[in-house]
Amino acid sequence: MKTRTIERVDVFPTRLPVVKTFEFASGSAGTAGGTAPHVFVRVTDSEGEIGWGEGRPHAAWSYETLESVTTTIRGYLAPAVVGLPLTDRWGLHRRMQQAIGRGPSTGQPVAKAAVDMAVHDLCARACEMSLRSYLGGSDDRHSVALSYTVTAHDAEAAAHEVGEARSAGYRHFNFKAAVAPATDIAVACAVRAAGGADAFVWADANQGFQLPEARRILGEFARAGVDVLEQPMSADRLHLLRQLRQGASLPLAVDEASVGPADFFAYAAEGLVDYLVVKVTRSGGIWPTLQQIATAEAAGLPLLVSGLTDSLLTKAAVCQVALVFGFEGPAALNGSQFIDESALYPDKARLEFDGVVHLGSAAGIGVAPDLAALREFGAG
Repeated sequence: MKTRTIERVDVFPTRLPVVKTFEFASGSAGTAGGTAPHVFVRVTDSEGEIGWGEGRPHAAWSYETLESVTTTIRGYLAPAVVGLPLTDRWGLHRRMQQAIGRGPSTGQPVAKAAVDMAVHDLCARACEMSLRSYLGGSDDRHSVALSYTVTAHDAEAAAHEVGEARSAGYRHFNFKAAVAPATDIAVACAVRAAGGADAFVWADANQGFQLPEARRILGEFARAGVDVLEQPMSADRLHLLRQLRQGASLPLAVDEASVGPADFFAYAAEGLVDYLVVKVTRSGGIWPTLQQIATAEAAGLPLLVSGLTDSLLTKAAVCQVALVFGFEGPAALNGSQFIDESALYPDKARLEFDGVVHLGSAAGIGVAPDLAALREFGAG
């Protein structure tokens, strides 16, 4: 049988409409009425089959932008991977790392994630398998419960927001801490009370606290019924997390500090974290994410799942990966709360409703953006 190879890599930088303002401690994911950058990648193999991937650059969160992701893929990653055997995911990342090397952490992970995702989609399509089955999972596992992201920073508004989300089917909730520190405890109490005893309540500080604040708030969050605090302090201040961990009364997770498998290994090996936050776009794609999950499994740590206000394509891909390992929620994949993706995915309602992602058994990721809409929202 002739080996199928990567034939072509096309890049579609876009700006999607933002429908709701989303602020957090390290910046903003967009303002209502504005636009958000998303870069889509289409990989074509030597048999003419295609696969789709997405990168969501987020300058307030990391160093990648729409322009840098686009030029990195077009000028460096695409030329490096064309001609590679389609199924050689190890070789794919070797070539991408040779083109854009590692520093202290993964080089250009958002750009690499978009290519990686498209290749995985294409591999699974070529095998006529869903992505989760291709990765060793089962189509019998097909649903992932979402976590609703609360944007309010006062207790009354937060309680109202949670109530509306529950009416829409959501049962788990995450909120952004350290944006308005004076109201964090009140918001935590309101989210827990309105969300109910069975809700998983998840606070994310996005590096916003200094050590004294983080120490104070851990106990307060625990008493309020928060289940985990994510990324309380700066990602490049490992020594601060070591100090915070001593006597910590609340489970901890890191996000921005854990870009690659080696990063997470370091935190797990020191016993500094209680969860692995699975974020495919942040981690350079599905292949390195699988390595992170293997590290968490070896360390005996459970998973959480989140995103970067990605579109439905990434949401479905991440859910496919999570389901391989039996993870059924909560997943803070909140792009649909903040961006208008209706033109890209006209049939979205069949996949996401009642606060749950429902995956079918279609080959690949099971989602593809509308090409005409991509061109309509094109950014160069």
